[in-house]
Amino acid sequence: MNVLVALGLPLVLLVGGIAAWRISRKEGSFEAPEKPAWRDDSLDDWRRERDAQLEQERLQRLEATNERLRTGQEEEQDTQRTTHTRLGG
Repeated sequence: MNVLVALGLPLVLLVGGIAAWRISRKEGSFEAPEKPAWRDDSLDDWRRERDAQLEQERLQRLEATNERLRTGQEEEQDTQRTTHTRLGG
């Protein structure tokens, strides 16, 4: 039994070490094929329509502002005066 343990255990360790080394070498060289990155483009059309609509509204506001300034109307500015009362000492 002592001879079996004295010769068998190092032999088992050697075989196990070689097997582990070969497995780790195979895993290290394994290269998975590159998958294209998934991209959510389900709302792209909606975003384009929204951006176009917002741009159109912005241009309409700009034209309206320019028209008012050409007719001599000034933009009304709302100024609100507040009085501050200090209470206490």
